Amino acid sequence: MTLIYAVAAIAIAYLLGSLPIGVFAARLVKGVEIREVGSGRTGTTNAYRAAGPWGAAITSAGDILKGIIAVWLARFLMALAPLNGWSPWIMTLAGVAAVVGHNYSIFLGFKGGAGTVTTIGVLSAMNPWVAVAVTVVGVAAIAISRMASIGSITVAVSMSFALVVSAALHATPWAYVPFGVAAGALTILALRPNIHRILTRQERELKTNY
Repeated sequence: MTLIYAVAAIAIAYLLGSLPIGVFAARLVKGVEIREVGSGRTGTTNAYRAAGPWGAAITSAGDILKGIIAVWLARFLMALAPLNGWSPWIMTLAGVAAVVGHNYSIFLGFKGGAGTVTTIGVLSAMNPWVAVAVTVVGVAAIAISRMASIGSITVAVSMSFALVVSAALHATPWAYVPFGVAAGALTILALRPNIHRILTRQERELKTNY
């Protein structure tokens, strides 16, 4: 029975992550198809390009909630049927599943976004201070570079270090550290075209005069 709860937590987390909030937001705010705009991704940055600040705000809020709820649900299910100390690992796997769902949504033919905002949602459920720290670093990187992709890459790289520090301070379980590694790798994988454009100085800057 405990294994069933664990599998259910991970499967539901993937389905939650797969919810294409950006698609809904762009249609609701501007009546446009986000996948036909800009990068074609469904995350906050492309939602901004497709539907402006309101589209980005709705997308960001929804994507954060996906990550938070995925971890909270896993925590709840493991409290009902604990796996002898394996609960933090199940929450880590649920968090990774939510990011995988966002990047490879079953509802969008296994396409989606880069997973940064959903990742921050997962971190918020694991430890809000870690989420705040990596968000501040990511926003600072965007402000300096004027590139959203640089911010996402910064979050992807920094969160593993932040989780290690948090675990060393006994603020979070060490089992959460692999989430940082896995989610960071998923983001970097999704941003390979952006990384190429950054290296060739062709990456788009994030314009604020929508």
